[in-house]
Amino acid sequence: MKIIISILTFLLLCSCNGQSVYELNKAELEHCHTCKPKDKNPNPNPEWVENDLSRFKEMVNPISDLKPTISDYLKVYPELLKRIRNTSSNTIELLDELKLISHDFYGGYTSFNLTILTYENKILYSRLWFEVEEDVFENIYLKEITIPLTCSGANMEYYEVHDKNLAEYVKKYPNFTLEIDIDKYTPDELNAYYNMNQVENNFGPFQVDDDYAHLANGFIKPLLEQKKYDILEKILFGVNPVGRIYSYTALKIAIKEGYKPNSEIIKQMEKVKENGLKFKSGFNTSHSETTDFDFTGKLNFE
Repeated sequence: MKIIISILTFLLLCSCNGQSVYELNKAELEHCHTCKPKDKNPNPNPEWVENDLSRFKEMVNPISDLKPTISDYLKVYPELLKRIRNTSSNTIELLDELKLISHDFYGGYTSFNLTILTYENKILYSRLWFEVEEDVFENIYLKEITIPLTCSGANMEYYEVHDKNLAEYVKKYPNFTLEIDIDKYTPDELNAYYNMNQVENNFGPFQVDDDYAHLANGFIKPLLEQKKYDILEKILFGVNPVGRIYSYTALKIAIKEGYKPNSEIIKQMEKVKENGLKFKSGFNTSHSETTDFDFTGKLNFE
């Protein structure tokens, strides 16, 4: 949500005060303490720089003009669905006909990642991020970028939700959401939703590992304690299979404490119970970190 607001703000400012995309991106970088490069490189390797510049011109700048379809993206990213040469690509089969495709390609000083959420041939959202290495990015690369960027951790990224495709998908799966109204929910609810509902951030669908106790205690436990069942219900229909399993387990506990789910929630819980089996092996049952809200014993689908 915040990413989208930032991008829309960029476009609005561009039309209102005449600032160029470069000026806006530079201001974004200047005001970000996490992604602003701190290392100096007075003599960058010309070959590495040229390699990166070709990536920005050929594979970064065109993204805003592409139609949100796999077939159109393949025109710019021909190796999107396969690993060839200096690239890698991974497709994760999610639930409800969704796939997450993560495509890495590499330059000289900078690495790039394109992540897209897809339904059939359609793309629901695109996230293109790249590392901000040394001051070469600010001094050389930034001037060549023609799309609005936001800082995200130590990287800069372009993010877009493709509303028409999303609306078509929601017609078939009406309880699915990618975003929620940030003014409607508490910080605990927002943290839980946005951390548990994104496959590519924090944890993957097949492995929880060291985040196990943190996810349970940090995000799910507060919702149960505060009886914030609305967010748990949204995660139950969310994009992340692991998030759905956490939600399923939490709502089972909530039912014992008086929560009364409607028929749609009950149906979805049964669906998660059935389909969750394929992701069950991702839970590390020998986690060494103790938690007073350990889900390990409660994650059963017999």
